[in-house]
Amino acid sequence: MALTEKHKQDYSTMEITVLTDVINYCDRMIYEDNTLDVRNGLVDSRGYLSHPQAPLYRLLRRSAYAKTVVIETQLQGIQEFRLSPTEAVYPNVSSGYCTPHSAVGRLISFAPPGYEGRSKLWGDYRIVEVRSFDRYSGPAFEPNVRNFLRMDVIGECGDGTVLDLVTYQAKRPETKSKRAPAPVPLPGAYDELLMEEQTAVVPQMELQIAEFKVIEDAEDHVAELDIDHDDDWGDEETPVKADEYYGLNERFFTHQTVEQNLIIARSPIGPMFVEGIAGSGKTSAALGRTKMLTTFNPENVIDEQMFRDVVGEGQDYWSGQFAGQFSQESCIGFVRTGELIQYLQETCRRIDLPNLPVHEYKELQTRLREQRRVTSSSIRGRRWAGLAYPRHAHEATTMKWLHTVDQTIAGRIASGLVSSLPSADDLADGFEPNIRDKVLRVATVALEHLATELRSVADELSRKPRQGAFALDRLASRLLQKLDEVRKRVMAPKVIWLRSNGVTLFANDENALARKLVELNARLYLHSGRRLVFLGDNGPTDSTLLLLDSSGNPVPWSADTRQLMDEGKIVVREESGNHVHVISSDINHLFMRLLPEATDRIYEQVNGQLRRLPREQGWGRVKLAMLPTEHEEDLGEDDAEVEMILPGQARKRTPDAEFARLVRRRLFGSITSLADLYLETLESFPYEHPGASLAAQLHSQLAEFKLADDDIDLLLCLSHLVGRGLKQGGPSQLRELDPYQAVFVDEVQDFTEQQVYLMVEQANPKYQAVTIVGDIAQKLHHGSSIDLPACFPGRAVPHIRLTENMRQANMPGLALFSAIFRSKLQNDEISKDYLVAKAQAQGAALVSPSFLLSNSSDQMDGIIVDALSKVTRTQTVAVLFATTEAAVKVYSRLAQRLRENLIDTELSTSVNLARRHIRHFAAVANAKGLEFDVVLLVGIGDYDLDNATEVNGLYVGITRARQSLVLLSDKPELPSKLLQVREAYEQITR
Repeated sequence: MALTEKHKQDYSTMEITVLTDVINYCDRMIYEDNTLDVRNGLVDSRGYLSHPQAPLYRLLRRSAYAKTVVIETQLQGIQEFRLSPTEAVYPNVSSGYCTPHSAVGRLISFAPPGYEGRSKLWGDYRIVEVRSFDRYSGPAFEPNVRNFLRMDVIGECGDGTVLDLVTYQAKRPETKSKRAPAPVPLPGAYDELLMEEQTAVVPQMELQIAEFKVIEDAEDHVAELDIDHDDDWGDEETPVKADEYYGLNERFFTHQTVEQNLIIARSPIGPMFVEGIAGSGKTSAALGRTKMLTTFNPENVIDEQMFRDVVGEGQDYWSGQFAGQFSQESCIGFVRTGELIQYLQETCRRIDLPNLPVHEYKELQTRLREQRRVTSSSIRGRRWAGLAYPRHAHEATTMKWLHTVDQTIAGRIASGLVSSLPSADDLADGFEPNIRDKVLRVATVALEHLATELRSVADELSRKPRQGAFALDRLASRLLQKLDEVRKRVMAPKVIWLRSNGVTLFANDENALARKLVELNARLYLHSGRRLVFLGDNGPTDSTLLLLDSSGNPVPWSADTRQLMDEGKIVVREESGNHVHVISSDINHLFMRLLPEATDRIYEQVNGQLRRLPREQGWGRVKLAMLPTEHEEDLGEDDAEVEMILPGQARKRTPDAEFARLVRRRLFGSITSLADLYLETLESFPYEHPGASLAAQLHSQLAEFKLADDDIDLLLCLSHLVGRGLKQGGPSQLRELDPYQAVFVDEVQDFTEQQVYLMVEQANPKYQAVTIVGDIAQKLHHGSSIDLPACFPGRAVPHIRLTENMRQANMPGLALFSAIFRSKLQNDEISKDYLVAKAQAQGAALVSPSFLLSNSSDQMDGIIVDALSKVTRTQTVAVLFATTEAAVKVYSRLAQRLRENLIDTELSTSVNLARRHIRHFAAVANAKGLEFDVVLLVGIGDYDLDNATEVNGLYVGITRARQSLVLLSDKPELPSKLLQVREAYEQITR
């Protein structure tokens, strides 16, 4: 049912009135913020920072609101809401204005006409009407700031479109007295606004001019091309947006489908895989989720109960813990090729994400390669270089291969971990000869303790990790933790050291030292010469001592023996044959005498004399003289605590600093040279890898010290694993990089599994806010399959599938053909009933794909030139080929003829849609992820439809078209499989 003129007039008047009030409020807020608010950027007594509001209201002034939704409710009657794409506040409640993060905004962003639900606030409710709006842009924006370019209405009162609302409502005779009031200007803010009255013009009498029917001669071409010129704009509209804009349609954020809303409004926590057919809006959904994250600020937080009262339980509630945690600059998007960067950045600009970085994967790889230094080698003279030619070894790019290499390298590291430690002599050799003994004593103890700790790490590396885990995960931080633990235990300033009877002992306090001395049965004496005898349940714990009475007779142990010992009535015969008086002792008794403030000191016997037990603190932290060096010392970047000494200069260093320096260098020397380890494990464990022959092939390549891009990806993954959790200390190339708060990956199916893993690992593990989008039916690179869940080891990845072709939604013939192709040749059966109904409803007006078969390349060339001559200036056009070589061949033949016909064309290896006047000749792979008004798919007979990748390529080409699709061949017949698709389509639409 068509919308009546009265409804159109009433709606136009109503919306222009509300719009005018919104724009007036924006102008007032911008003026006050710039000229009257002296608190901008200042902190009040509560610590609240007052941010300027002008930028937010400039966005609102540009975007206003995108839709009006009318809801019929059981409890509150008819409700009318207007959704803005911005977070700016507009306080006029009667306008129904709402923002994307509000409870009502979350609901009406996706609810279509006819949507029904139930809530505590409204009871049963139903969406009865939706009015959608487009704003002016470019030079036409400012004169029409209080106007809408277009209003589309869908609802129970009928469907209709109004263009240029201000002009439309002016056509109504009674509008003169009902027009929206002129905005009240602010003093000095802007010039007075005058709204001139529209006067009715009496139409003049016109002469009737005769009309003639013109019959054109038949064309010589094979068939007439059906190029859609997008005449839907109407006679009164200037297609400003179509003329300037080349990104994704920004309407998606406020006009979400139910499936897209599951993505955009999902909780910030956790990863998500969005799979969708071509044109289903999966990239839009990923950007929409990013916009929701970056615009969620404390001002947007609402009470959960209030939220549930409106939307019920079907939506994720966003709590205040996420507010303000995501900024545009802290998030990132990754794409495989540069074609998509400008395309997505333009879309980001239109949805107020101008500062969101979008990078090629190659840029990430290059940055990480330099940061991680994965091409470095620990072997002097070895230099790793790049492989000059492409390598096709898809299996080596899988997560399965990464897990295998992880385990083989972990096993190799484990076998040499303890032996890689320096010796005590290595540590002592740098010190002056007269103090080396002390250094040796402390170094020996420290190395023994560290070796024990490292054996436990080696055992972990040798064991097969649990499912999905990595053996090398956090290895650097584990090693550094063990080193730090030993340094605190052995080298700390308060550690007590002593040497008793040739044994070096240390402890962190006197009680622990007493315990060690007792366990050692140390020969200790009081100043009086009485020996401390440590007793157990059955007598002295030292079995070499013999208890005697004063007459020299052995004394058996009894309950009274301890008292007799303390009374001096018992002596002991030592192993040396000496007889000495004794006193019973235990840990507590000894502890009290080891304290610095004790008066009854402890002695030891040395060469028949009693000498006070030597007790020192902090041997490891005493600065000791070192030998001067002839050359400048080679300190690593992780040796920040070690003072740089110039050649010949006297120097001092603590044993702890020298211990840490040498141990770090030995431990981390091998694990930072991952390319060397990879080469070694390929040689030593070829049969441990999924394919032994592939391992041998890679070994022969790496044996020449050449790294392919895929090898660098693998090494970056390994380096990431080794360095995970390492915030400071250790080599800088292993330290964990600052994460992004959120990550999205577009066209994920064309990356390798290791590349996907590396990209998603750039996200902050606190939130794991990762959105990957793609379609396996459009996979053109790195084989024909990809295991995406494997790229998220140990994590569940929710999977949402989009099946509605929104790119070709207004061209059901093209959408139906794409669906049949996917069903017949890619074995992906999706529901086509609604497409069949839409296509059949259009009857003779249905726009179908055009198949133009010729007998020669010359005839095909003529068709291409003729087609390019017919498209309009504002339409984007792509002439797509199976390969770049095919594009070059045809373009070189046509270049002169195209110039003679004043057709601007370009052989595009990177399609730039900002140059709308250019007709792009490109390979299908270079048009991936993009869309064009008109697509000429050339050489359809050259595709091998038994090859999954080439079938995918043809599907990509077919689905790039928004308005018109022409399939050309220089062969007189279609391939049989494509002929089946065409026949199935014609059977439905005939």
